[in-house]
Amino acid sequence: MEPTPWDPEGVTVVLDPNGQLVGTSPTSIDTKQLYKLLVAARCLDLKLSRAGLPMWASAAGEEAALISTALVSQEQDWIYPGFRDVAVALGRGLEIEAIVTGLFRSDGIGPGRIASAEHRIAPPTDALGMHLALATGRAHAQKLAEQRGVTFGLFGEGLTTTGAFHESTMLASSLSLPLVMVCRSQLWPDGAPAEAGAVGDSVADRAKAAGLWVRRVDGADALGTHAAIEAAADRARQGRGASLVEVVVTQMRRDPPAHRDPVERLRRHLDQTGAWTQTLQDVIEAEVRGSLDRAIESVTEPA
Repeated sequence: MEPTPWDPEGVTVVLDPNGQLVGTSPTSIDTKQLYKLLVAARCLDLKLSRAGLPMWASAAGEEAALISTALVSQEQDWIYPGFRDVAVALGRGLEIEAIVTGLFRSDGIGPGRIASAEHRIAPPTDALGMHLALATGRAHAQKLAEQRGVTFGLFGEGLTTTGAFHESTMLASSLSLPLVMVCRSQLWPDGAPAEAGAVGDSVADRAKAAGLWVRRVDGADALGTHAAIEAAADRARQGRGASLVEVVVTQMRRDPPAHRDPVERLRRHLDQTGAWTQTLQDVIEAEVRGSLDRAIESVTEPA
């Protein structure tokens, strides 16, 4: 397939647009389980987009980065997500009922937020970029306490224009912290708007200049995304310092070509290996949608 304006340049790829392996697939991942979680995340996103939650913004197209971060993380690790990063809770093991309850009810941290001390998911912050600063502090505490845990910070490229981002990268680099920053950069075939925070070079280039180990991957390639985040986490566990993984994503609401969808690209791969069937797809979607319907009905029905 010929590259299109929708395809990012300078990225590492494991699955090509047709779903064929062109790189080394991570051996630690159950590909079918990854696909199930991507589908579940998409169903959850679509349901929430129609639920009328205040200030809700869709993350469809960004699932590979969120789910992979959750799957790479271990029990002792902490994840600091943003408001739109609800899918990370699915991968971390939260039940759909708990996720929906957190989004629709105020239980101390306010509606529209997902957090769990048990699953080590920190609550999003109102101040732009503050959760990344808090993640850096958590990583510093882990290092001082000589813990083996890793901290993950999730954010979009717009946050890279804030002081919190630059302060966090410099601290993480100079102190060699066990911090993995996962940045989702949107692809803009027609040029980025001013609010995107794009300044010409890639986020990976800027992080590398600050001394971080970096990787830039295609967010439509779920296997490549998982491999990059896993490599960054392994470095942190070995005491080799902080990393930034830039995941170039394409939002589905912009009606991109089908191969820019991480769910569809992995489905093509599974189809080629004989692991995907329409029955499998129907079962996954029916199970997730049924759980979502029951959970939303439970938390929104009059007392």
